[in-house]
Order: sequence, then structure tokens, then C-alpha cells
Amino acid sequence: MKQKNSETAGWLRSLKRIGFSVLVLALVIVAAGHYYVTQQVRWLPGESFSGVPAQDLEQLEDALEAHIQVLAGDIGERSLYKPEGMRAAERYITEQLASFGFDPQVQHYTVETELIQQATERLGRHHGRWSREQYPAYPNELGDAALKNIWVEIPGTDNPERLLVVGAHFDTVGSTPGANDNGTGIAGLLELARALSSARPQVTVILVALSAEELPIGGVEGESGSSVFLDHLLERNRTPFGMVSLETMGFYSDEEGSQKYPAPLDRYYPGQGNFIAFVSDSSSREFVRVFGGLFRQHAEIASQGATLPARLVPDVLRSDHETYILRGIPGMMVTDTANFRFPYYHQGSDTVASINIEKLARVVQGLIGAVNDIQ
Repeated sequence: MKQKNSETAGWLRSLKRIGFSVLVLALVIVAAGHYYVTQQVRWLPGESFSGVPAQDLEQLEDALEAHIQVLAGDIGERSLYKPEGMRAAERYITEQLASFGFDPQVQHYTVETELIQQATERLGRHHGRWSREQYPAYPNELGDAALKNIWVEIPGTDNPERLLVVGAHFDTVGSTPGANDNGTGIAGLLELARALSSARPQVTVILVALSAEELPIGGVEGESGSSVFLDHLLERNRTPFGMVSLETMGFYSDEEGSQKYPAPLDRYYPGQGNFIAFVSDSSSREFVRVFGGLFRQHAEIASQGATLPARLVPDVLRSDHETYILRGIPGMMVTDTANFRFPYYHQGSDTVASINIEKLARVVQGLIGAVNDIQ
């Protein structure tokens, strides 16, 4: 009996040791995960802005609102299903850039009808009814999609050999006016161009308005506006050191619970959707930190960083910067996080009325400062 009791006591001690070891291991994993998110995923240099803004940006607000009103209010849908909307947007962007004293360059390309039809079929199989509503079958009578990328180049004063690309797509999902997605990005790009026309950056900057970010063409390998434009640069031995995509930047809310996240990020980020985010794959972490830190020196709006492995959180690549990252070039998107916050995402209600122009102007002011300062 004593031997049996001794064996039982020994077994219990072993079980306790195993339990303690498992607990310690679990605590180490939790601590490591916490450190990774706070010090790697989320961290940006400087402090996120809080308090009452001091700068009066009324003139910038008026200009941004005017751009978005033309794009989303006057022109409306800008998709391959409505090519006249695409043409009108292209004309407006070109005219605005010329009015700032630039000579806008235009890259023409086409996507064949058959490729578009195949892409919409794939979307229908994968996403069902929702996809059919957003991306209906592409009519033969529309023919091949004639697309354009429009850009200007501003030579750098100190490091002209270093090239930064800042882009925004001007196309929309079918049947949506696209005020936030992505009228805000194009409006920001245009006002960045206006600012840089009189204040030269330290590095060479290309500002490019991109076509075909949205599905279905955005889902055809090598056919998005971003992919075609990067091919153009690389064929000329011009490799950017980074790409900044301005993507859906105009919706903000102070309501608790207005901001959503992929789990478990909700434990580390604010529940209020009142900040602008710098988002990318972990491979672009240093680029995000440099640019985000410069932004914080100029902006009077709260900001957050998020650099995560795309294989774990694919949403970090959902914009035109993806093309660059897949080619080994750092890239990131500046965003209000789109469907993780914006209630009218990819809907007909994505109108000018949904945009917080004052906060958008604060974002653009910070972008102007960051682009001017980056070396």
C-alpha cells in the first residue's frame, strides 16, 4: 500500500510540474505576442496627435470637397461598366494637374473583353450573389477596357536619384459614386500635387492616378493600373524605394465600437474609428515607420500603424501597394481602414455627405509634410 501511495504522490508531483511548465510556456507565448504587437506591429515613432487642432485648414478643406464633389457628385460611377465615367475622371484629373503647372503624362493600356469576363465568372463562383450584384457579367458590346494611368514627376532637391511613388486609384465599384473609395484618395493626391508644385521635395516624387484597382480587373494578374505602371518604371530601370497608396481616407467616428479589427487586434487598438492608419505587410515595417513618423510631426489627427504578415492578415495588401510588395519594394496604404469602419463601403450611399472633410484635410496636411521631409 505504501508503495502504491508513493507512486500516486510521484505521479501527482509530475503532473504539477507539467502543469506549471505549460502555464509558464503559455505566459511566455502571451508575453511574446504582446511584445510583438506593441513593439513591432503597432509602433510608430513619435506620438499620435490628441487634443484640439491649432491649424486652420479651411482653404484645403474647400479644395478637397470640391474635388470629391466633382468625382462622386457630378461624375459618379467610374468603372469599366461605365467607361464614360472613367473618361470624365481622367479629364478632370489631367486638367487639375495641368492647372498646377505640371505637364501630366498618360499611360494607355487595354484589358481584353475575354479576360474581364473570365474574371467576373471567377468572382461569381467564389462569392455568389453578392459578387453578381457588385460585378455583373461584362457585356460584349463594351469591348476591351481602355484604361489610363496619369502621373506627374517632381525632381528631388537633395536626393533626386531616390524615387518615391504616391498613388491613388480613381475607379470605383460598379453602381457606386465612390466618394470615400476612392474620391478621397484622388482629392488628396491632387492637393499633394498642388503643394509640391511650389515646395519641392527632397527626393524625386511621382504622383500617379491609377486605374483598375477595383475588381474584376484589379483581380486579373498584371492588369491593374498599379501593376502596369510599375512595369513601366522597372522597364526603365527606375526602382522606387517605396510606394504610398492613398486609399479610402475620409470617414471618422468618435463612437465607441465604430472601429473593427481582425482578431485579436481589437485588444491592442482603439475602439473609436477616429484615426488614420498606416497599413502594410511586415516586410515594409521600416518604410511604414519612417513615413508614419514624419507624418506625426506635421499632422493634427490621431494615427496608428499596423504591419502584419500578409499570409496571416491578407487585408494589409488590399490596395495598389500590393503590386510593389510582391516585387520586393516597400509599400503601404494610408487608410481609414475601409470596411472595418466605413458603413457605406462599396455601396451607393458612399457619397460626399459621408466624408469628414475637416479630418481628411488634417490627413492631407500630414501627408504633404511627410512627402516633403522624407529622404
